[in-house]
Amino acid sequence: MPEATKKQNIFQKMVQYFKEVKAELKKVVWPTVPQTINNTIIVITCIIIVGVILFILDSIFAGIMSSVITGDFFGGIFSWYN
Repeated sequence: MPEATKKQNIFQKMVQYFKEVKAELKKVVWPTVPQTINNTIIVITCIIIVGVILFILDSIFAGIMSSVITGDFFGGIFSWYN
C-alpha cells in the first residue's frame, strides 16, 4: 500500500469507497425493458410450474400418510377425489 492510503482518516476512506462504487456502477450493463419483461415472465412461469408440481406431490404424500395412519390404503390415497 502506498503511504498516502495508510494515513487516510475514516472520512477520506469513505469518500474513496463511494468514488470507487460510482466508477464500478458506470461499468454495469443494465438489461433493457424487453429483457426485463421476458425474464420476469420466465421466472413467474417457473414458479407456477414448481408450485403445481409441489401441490401434486404434497397431495400424493398426504394421501399416503393418511392411509398409513388410518389403515385404509385406497381410501386414504384417493381421499382428495371424493
